[in-house]
Amino acid sequence: MQFLKEEARSGELVPVLLGFSKEALRASRRFYRKYGVLSHVFCSRIPVLFRFSLFLKFHKVRATRDEALMLQALLDFAWQLGNADVVLYLVPCAESYVSFVWTHRAELERSYLLADPKEMRRVWFGEDEEASE
Repeated sequence: MQFLKEEARSGELVPVLLGFSKEALRASRRFYRKYGVLSHVFCSRIPVLFRFSLFLKFHKVRATRDEALMLQALLDFAWQLGNADVVLYLVPCAESYVSFVWTHRAELERSYLLADPKEMRRVWFGEDEEASE
């Protein structure tokens, strides 16, 4: 975690993506291209092809039916960055994680800026709400 504290600039966006999916891959590429930031992906397994990605940092969390392990991993991540002046932006990248985020919203909102459903679509698919109207 020390590398993030040293390299992140004050006020910088730190995308935290839940689950590795094509949506997470698209979102992380978009964050990297637009803001030049690394996305942190919390998932149960790390895909071999993306293990040494330039725009993804994986955090492996053992898959369990109990959501407490993922919640604790996210809270620990935020706690470790507590002194870094960054904005942790949490985006679920699979339906199961959407319900997880809204179930644990009270705990997560203390440390993270949460993407709402409209924002999730924009982040996942690059939809521009103004352009679609």
